[in-house]
Amino acid sequence: MMGRLLRLQWLALLFVGIAGGWLSFFLTWQSVNDAYNHTLEQVAQSVVRHGLTNEDDNLPDPEDNGQFVSQIWTQDGKLYFSSVEGGGPPRQAAGRHRLNWDNQLWQIYTLEEEGLTIQVSQPGRTRSEVFLSTASWLVGSLLLLTAGLFVLLWMAARWSLRPLEQLQMVLHRQGQTPTEAPDLSTTAWPPELAPLVQTLDQLFHDVHAAREAQTQLVARAAHEFRTPLAALRLHVQLLDRQTDATQRQRHHQHLLEGIDRMTRLVNQLLQLAEFDALHQAEGHVWFEVEAWQQTQEPLWSALAQGHQVQLKWEITPHLHWYGQTRALQAALDNLLHNAIRHSPTGSCVRITAQLDGGHAVLGILDHGKGLSEAQRQRLGQRFQGERHAPHENRSGLGLAIVRRVVELHQGELLLQDTEGGGLSAWLRWPQPRQSQDNSTKD
Repeated sequence: MMGRLLRLQWLALLFVGIAGGWLSFFLTWQSVNDAYNHTLEQVAQSVVRHGLTNEDDNLPDPEDNGQFVSQIWTQDGKLYFSSVEGGGPPRQAAGRHRLNWDNQLWQIYTLEEEGLTIQVSQPGRTRSEVFLSTASWLVGSLLLLTAGLFVLLWMAARWSLRPLEQLQMVLHRQGQTPTEAPDLSTTAWPPELAPLVQTLDQLFHDVHAAREAQTQLVARAAHEFRTPLAALRLHVQLLDRQTDATQRQRHHQHLLEGIDRMTRLVNQLLQLAEFDALHQAEGHVWFEVEAWQQTQEPLWSALAQGHQVQLKWEITPHLHWYGQTRALQAALDNLLHNAIRHSPTGSCVRITAQLDGGHAVLGILDHGKGLSEAQRQRLGQRFQGERHAPHENRSGLGLAIVRRVVELHQGELLLQDTEGGGLSAWLRWPQPRQSQDNSTKD
């Protein structure tokens, strides 16, 4: 950044220097010409004022050192006086003239007064020499001024960019100690950098939290996979050794349960990994809740029948919601799965869908064992499940997925006791202020 800024400054100075130099040269040349033209006129006027002869005839005429050629013609056109032998430029009409004579350019001023023609001429090289002498000083001054200005700009750029260098050092130290998130808010940053620093600070804390979650996820996932895999291997070995049909059937059932648990665990892990990409790829849409529910009801009904549990849907007629259908489907799937698995045989699981005060509300109410307050606080953290029975070891990924879906919808998840016993899970997320009748369906 520093190099680019200095290059841009140098280009700007170069452009301004060229434009300023050209303008200065033009004005200087004009000034030299105007001064000498005025001098020519003054010389001609002095001849008129003082006459053609010196007061002391013994005094010689002053020398002009070749800067001027003075000529006087009488009324009859006879050359009366010339400051150079052989005469100078030919006689011109009254006024100013430019004339090529004797292989060079001459500036001429001719004055007609009292029957005399007075002509003062000057060769162009005289003016060029004076101009070049003046221009050399002008060029030197411009170069020194440009160099000084560049140094001042460089110092100003260095001083202005010092906070960026400080920020770079902080980020470099963070790269050497990736286990800690940098706290950028402890330094007083310039107002121009404050929004960037706040964004970076939040970004690093989010990345650090994601890294911590990923580390914990990998560690606990390894543990969660290791136990059922070992159990599967053991049951396979026992199945090969058993000759009793009843025992073989029992081990076969354990194998199926273990495979189902592994399959669900893998699917939940994939859902968690998919949500960030899903949030960017799939936008929120208006969709009809009844149609959305009917597409997945056969799967949920089959699961409920397998556990001898009844599902009861309570959906407001013609209800439309605004959200991400696949994410909400994953949330409902995990909540229903837990509710069905932990509901007693013959009980009913209610699913309610409605609008309440500008919020979509999805509720899943079961009559299982419920959860204590401490268990509710821990649930939703990845791999922080609770044991309800020796054979029911849950990973806690289900509610972690639900909480992630709620975050994507900027809503909330409430876990409450069901009247009569059990657990009620409520999902609430805001709906845009738009008439559902005019909204996009599906």
